[in-house]
Amino acid sequence: MQATRLPSRWRRLLLLLVPLGLALCVWQAIQLARDQALDTLYSEAHNELRLSAAGVSAYLSRHDYLPRLLASREAVGRALAHPDDAQVVDRLNRILDEFRVASDVSDIYLLDRQGTTLAASNWALPHSFVGQNYGFRPYFKEAIQGRMGHFYGLGTQSGERGYYFSAPVWADESGRARIAGVMVVKVLIAPLEANWTGQNGELLISDGNGVVFMASQPELRLMSLAPLDAEVRARLRETRRYDGARLAPLPLDRLSSRPDGSQLVRFEAGPLAGRGFLSVSRTLPDQNWQIHMLKPLDSLKSAQWQAAFLAAGLYGVVVLGSGIGWQRHRLRRERELFANRERRALAEGQARVRGIIDRTRAGLLVLDERSALTYLNPTAQALFGHTPAAVEGRQLTELLAPADARRIDALRRDAWHRSTAESPAIEVVALRPGGQHVPLELTVGALVSPHGQRWLATVFDISERKAQEQALARARDQLEQRVAERTRDLLDSNRRLSAEIDERRRAETDLRQAQDELIQAAKLAVLGQMAAGINHELNQPLAAIRAYAENASAFIARNRLDAADANLAQIVELTARMAEISAQLKQFSRKSGDSLAAVSVQAGFGYALRLYRARLLSADVTIIRDWSADEVWVHADPVRLEQVLVNLIGNALQAMTDTPEPRLELSIANVAGRVRIAVQDSGPGIAEAHLGRVFEPFFTTKPVGKGLGLGLSISARIVEDLGGRLEACNAAAGGARFTIDLPAGEAAPAATRHHAQEDHHA
Repeated sequence: MQATRLPSRWRRLLLLLVPLGLALCVWQAIQLARDQALDTLYSEAHNELRLSAAGVSAYLSRHDYLPRLLASREAVGRALAHPDDAQVVDRLNRILDEFRVASDVSDIYLLDRQGTTLAASNWALPHSFVGQNYGFRPYFKEAIQGRMGHFYGLGTQSGERGYYFSAPVWADESGRARIAGVMVVKVLIAPLEANWTGQNGELLISDGNGVVFMASQPELRLMSLAPLDAEVRARLRETRRYDGARLAPLPLDRLSSRPDGSQLVRFEAGPLAGRGFLSVSRTLPDQNWQIHMLKPLDSLKSAQWQAAFLAAGLYGVVVLGSGIGWQRHRLRRERELFANRERRALAEGQARVRGIIDRTRAGLLVLDERSALTYLNPTAQALFGHTPAAVEGRQLTELLAPADARRIDALRRDAWHRSTAESPAIEVVALRPGGQHVPLELTVGALVSPHGQRWLATVFDISERKAQEQALARARDQLEQRVAERTRDLLDSNRRLSAEIDERRRAETDLRQAQDELIQAAKLAVLGQMAAGINHELNQPLAAIRAYAENASAFIARNRLDAADANLAQIVELTARMAEISAQLKQFSRKSGDSLAAVSVQAGFGYALRLYRARLLSADVTIIRDWSADEVWVHADPVRLEQVLVNLIGNALQAMTDTPEPRLELSIANVAGRVRIAVQDSGPGIAEAHLGRVFEPFFTTKPVGKGLGLGLSISARIVEDLGGRLEACNAAAGGARFTIDLPAGEAAPAATRHHAQEDHHA
């Protein structure tokens, strides 16, 4: 027992190592949880920054065409030519107000060559711009030099923050074009900040000088990220960009920087005093702004505490499990030692008992050459129920049942021929006095004796064995009965299993139908996400159509038919663009059919690229097309094939979000009656640990709430239904590569193909 216990010095060492291990484990868990929580916050901030930056750019860029459009109107030129005509100026004021309402901007006003406001949409308001001189503004200086102007700052009259667009107004004087004035459009910034209230964090936008121009917290606006030097302040005063604001430095304490470019910061005063944040920044190159996302670190402490408790719990479980394992090992060792001692004692006892059993258990009978009994040992006497005196000289067959007599003679003759060999054992029945029958096992062998030929008969009582055989027979009968019952149960189970298989087949059919509905619902969900962009795509052409129609009407009234034709041509082009947008939406939203036909792979790629045209242009993605000039056809369903291509290209664009020079490679190859369609990006690729799971349902590496992990799973299922397969790998040059393998289709006749494409793109 003592040999199974640890020495005392080891026990003291364990008492020291267990707390140290606990502290190390908890510390490592806290560090890991902190790093993971910061990585999660960084990913969330990066995605939110990207969306917010896109929203700011879209909000500001949707009005950049308006000054140029208004500058071409005849009423503007007439007002600049007759600035003293009150009727002309008043009519222009009303026109500018109508455009302000239609385009949802803050103010529209016209400056003459000296920068004085000649007409404005707010001419009737107390803070009207009419008569105010804005020649000091950079947007006026840029436009008066013939360029499109942009400027952001505080309004000198209204005090509201805004973004200004300006365009030169050209006039024809004596056959020469000259700049007669500047058209200015002001867009308020406040509506953008109203959309930031739902963010889980604080958003700031700073200009090139580090001045916070926009912020989700009003108290942080018009403050600087760092103290401004005298030269910068003088330049700001000259343009009156912030119109005398103090521009005090933010009470921000930068704690540390991370390898991904983010920073840990803390506010020392203000509404965010005492709180820690993860600061992530992004550049808005068109405006030379920096957009900052401050994610609160509250979840970081919670994650660290949870990790600490979890690590401590797991460590405790491991220590407890180790202790239990050690105790079980000790008990097993002790049982083995005890069992070894018992086995040795049992072996010794068995050796002693075996000697006794060898001498006393078997009944021994000695027969002379005439088979007469000459000796019975005590065991034999007990078996036959006779004393030696009562049976001496009698034949052995007299003590057995009559049927066994002939068997004994044959057994003795056989043993005589084998000399000293022992005969096989046979079963006989002994007759005791009183008629009792005792089953025995008997062997006969020759016994060498100086007194002549002798026989040694050995008998064993097999009453117990016979009883066991009878019990075994009964058990066998019961077993056979149970086997029959079990067989019946198995037959019933097989019938139930067959019914379950049928039910599962029906469930698979229902699941396939549900998957088709899920695919359609996913397409409609994409349409919902595209609604805001499509609204923007349609609103711009509509506003331009109205302006071109009004210009065309004015040109026709003046019999300037060439100018009117040019405006009408612009209207036709804009309506064709709107028809193309609506046709793409109608095509994307309709359900796929069940019949397969010849589908052009190039047409499918063309459709997917048209859907992502805006994203491809905004991200400056280089598209490489690797296929022959001839059309390549596959045997598939056009809608389902296009949905797979749309999903793969969308995933590629998302993977290249942070790639400096994004490149999208599309290829088509016809190999031995099969068509291999590949989509490859230049992003970071797929982790080796994830390559085997990318097509599993609900598997995703995106943050929570950014995706369900169904896109690739549904795409793989669609390709399998079309008789092909979808594969994923990492390209040698970097980036992920997805390959679709489909059976090649025969090219449809030209007329049939033309009608099919019309039906498909209707």
